[in-house]
Amino acid sequence: MVSSKTKKLALSCVLALLPVMAACSNNGDKQATNSGTTAPTSTASASTPEETGNTNGKFDPPVTVTTVRGFDAASMLYDDETMDKNAIYDAYEKDFGIKIKNNWAVDAKEYNSKLKISIASNDLPDFFKVAAEDLPQLVDSDMVMDLSEAYEKYASEATKKLLNADGGKQMKSATFGGKLMAIPRTNSPFNGAGFVWLRKDWLKEMNLPEPKTMQDLLTISKAFATRDSGGKGKVFGLGLTKDIMEDATGFFSGFLNGYHAYPSQWVKDSSGKLVYGSIQPEMKTALKQLQDMYKAGELDPEAAVNRTDKMLEEVANDRLGMLYGAFWYSAALQEAVVKDGKVTQDWGVYTIPSIDGSPALTQISAGVNEYYVINKNAKNPDAIFKLLNQWVDVLTSGKAGEGEPNAVYANGKALKDVGKVSSWDVNPITVFIQDLYLQGGQKITKALQTNDPSEIAWSGDLLNRYNQVKQFEAGDTTVWYQMGIAGKDGTFTRMNEYFEQNRYHFNEFYGAATPTMGERGDLLKTKEQETFTRIVLGSASIDEFDKFVAEWKKLGGDKITEEVNEWYAKVN
Repeated sequence: MVSSKTKKLALSCVLALLPVMAACSNNGDKQATNSGTTAPTSTASASTPEETGNTNGKFDPPVTVTTVRGFDAASMLYDDETMDKNAIYDAYEKDFGIKIKNNWAVDAKEYNSKLKISIASNDLPDFFKVAAEDLPQLVDSDMVMDLSEAYEKYASEATKKLLNADGGKQMKSATFGGKLMAIPRTNSPFNGAGFVWLRKDWLKEMNLPEPKTMQDLLTISKAFATRDSGGKGKVFGLGLTKDIMEDATGFFSGFLNGYHAYPSQWVKDSSGKLVYGSIQPEMKTALKQLQDMYKAGELDPEAAVNRTDKMLEEVANDRLGMLYGAFWYSAALQEAVVKDGKVTQDWGVYTIPSIDGSPALTQISAGVNEYYVINKNAKNPDAIFKLLNQWVDVLTSGKAGEGEPNAVYANGKALKDVGKVSSWDVNPITVFIQDLYLQGGQKITKALQTNDPSEIAWSGDLLNRYNQVKQFEAGDTTVWYQMGIAGKDGTFTRMNEYFEQNRYHFNEFYGAATPTMGERGDLLKTKEQETFTRIVLGSASIDEFDKFVAEWKKLGGDKITEEVNEWYAKVN
């Protein structure tokens, strides 16, 4: 029996593994990690505000920049500090001659509503963080600065490299009419990639091929569904649950992507216009295949009501040997696989296969939840970019540990990790590295081969994962799951394969919800989920797909498509 602990572990993205300089969240896998480039240090020579393009200089005399903050006081600061007066703010003044003044600071839950009041009254600081849905209003109202020139002058090379590590998708989302109007609070889109997880020991036992094509995968599913579980119940060929079908952008999408179908994404058609992926012909083909698998007994007949915990019980009882899942899914499998300290199953992970000769692309989104903007009337945009450059230096220089120049920015006044200060909350500008785990796929594998982790020593996250792989190799089965992530041929390696083979499929729409999305989006999504579920489970004919498409268009889909393409024309 698999307990709820496994589900909690999976949903946390193995947060317990990450040091104070790394975290993942629903806002985009916050990862305070390294892009591999050394940025300017905080101990540079003095300069004046008039010096342009100098990313290292200290203002003398000091300048003051204003901002507004949202924070969790209980988890973030020492008892004798406040968001207005703390060691990190003091360090920016000491090292760079930049005094940071908060016009106001409130509980994080109140930040967006408080900011809306400031926007409405045009009472804005020099720079501030804004939610994606509020950015267009600020741009349209001519309240924020065009950063195109300032970015080129003041952003360090390390900052530019970090912000563009995804190929520039997230930076492009901050561009309006060819002008850079904000700095995206970057996240890692690559972490959303999908993979096939399956029992390698079953492949060997049943003399089956590895899933290099969709035909291989379908053969595996059919064969697995005939396997004897030793009296533990019917074996299923592919994992499917209510949770999965309710989240078309999650596990469900991996199978669909193999048919070049991209649920819930906006994709370019042959004319260059954006169309909704869930209503394209490829989706119908993929749904029909799942329906056929269900009718053949390859999918759990209780999939419509079972939650993920039930599927993990089937794994534990040798009743399921293949599923689609995220990069961290071995953490969800840990409790089902490791019993009494022994590894009882051999799981491998593979990139998603294709139904034809065109490589399957794994769908991800470059969507950014938050941006930093500079007031069009701010006097010192160079000072604000210095704050950004210094944060990047904290992430990338390898000089943030105890005794290093950036220790205060990483850990506050203790100058070392004591589990008290969340530096990404106290620092006024924080962005996160997009390609950390791509680097993991390149460098952890090399480190394991050479027993030399020096190339990943800058990242507490990657180094910790390397050490856990070594722990497992030394006999510690409590970290078995890390083999599926950072071990040889784990998901980090597969992520890098996706990248090198240009197999990431980005959502072409990354703007705020359009008016009709706000009005009809929930209704249309509910109809989509209900229709797809009924088709897969055989309670509706595949012809219901065509009826759904017509209804989707009539109930607001056509209007949403029009609005999405109006947005697309503005940002391109």
